[in-house]
Amino acid sequence: MKFLKRRQKQETNQQINNEEELGTLKAQTIKELIAPSGIDASKIDYLEINSAVKRYARSFFISTLPRMCTFPELFRDLYLFGDINTSIYITPIAESKSQNELNRVINELETERIVAMDRGNINRESNLTQKRFEAEQLRDEIAAGFNKMYDASIVATLFTYNIEELERLTKLLATEMSKSLVGIKSAWAMQEEAFKSNLPLMDDKIKKIHSFDSRSMGTVFPFTTSDVGHSTGVPLGYNKQTGTPILFDNFHSSLTNYNMVIFAKSGAGKSVTILSNTSSIFRPDFAETHGASCAGIPIISSISCFTSSGLAFGKSILFITGNISKSFSIAKYTFAKVCASTPWLESTTRIAPSHAAKLLDTS
Repeated sequence: MKFLKRRQKQETNQQINNEEELGTLKAQTIKELIAPSGIDASKIDYLEINSAVKRYARSFFISTLPRMCTFPELFRDLYLFGDINTSIYITPIAESKSQNELNRVINELETERIVAMDRGNINRESNLTQKRFEAEQLRDEIAAGFNKMYDASIVATLFTYNIEELERLTKLLATEMSKSLVGIKSAWAMQEEAFKSNLPLMDDKIKKIHSFDSRSMGTVFPFTTSDVGHSTGVPLGYNKQTGTPILFDNFHSSLTNYNMVIFAKSGAGKSVTILSNTSSIFRPDFAETHGASCAGIPIISSISCFTSSGLAFGKSILFITGNISKSFSIAKYTFAKVCASTPWLESTTRIAPSHAAKLLDTS
């Protein structure tokens, strides 16, 4: 009996020693590694993040929005403004709710318009008439399924290493956002809630909501630029958003290779687009190539292209248009035939038919 008690006591002591050893060798979690020493939220208008280096954080929310916006200019300055984090909470609104809200707004606008007309306020009557027309148009689009309403809350947090820099950047950010008629306000007395809302926890604690439709909602996504193409190259068309020409340079240093592909439905003009944009280098027969494309034979052109510094010798682009899924052997034959016998390739580098087939096999 004494031996059994002594054995139980030894096992208990050994278990305690093992638990102490495990507690001593316990590894830190990721939260413990990345978390600062503490955050002081006692200030009304900013937070102090205490760590090896003290930082200051101030959170903002969007207070006013313009009547019209341009893609992607709406929040670009907010996304690219130094050391700043931005969160956007998007909540779809049910069609029944949005319809009822729009009907209520239309009734209010019509009432205000009648009052303005009775008072002889022509300017206000005109503005209210335009707003009512837009509200009715949006309601009809939602009813037809062509549009949808969303609630969005935008929260941003700016970080600096001293309070003077925080004040300076706050004024600069407000100035930059006012260029696109977007108003921002500091989350006064709500800095802790706004800071938590800007963490990747999907929890909006301040609920500063604005309404968007599908088209305006698309302008908030963080595309950094609306310019397409390069400063040098072949003109491909015009940017419908900005009206500036689009230049594409296959040999630009920002590209990893010289390839280009055009996707479009049948008859949209893929072959004509390629041939018209390369017509300054060679003169193709549009009637012949159009007939070959209608016959299901891929149109393949191998040409040397010009860059800003002159002719790029030894660099060729392979343009393939048409339905090449029918037979890739036709593509090999056409490519070899074009490289061997087409007159306008005599001034460029000639490729033997056998070598052309090998190029297609390895591509």
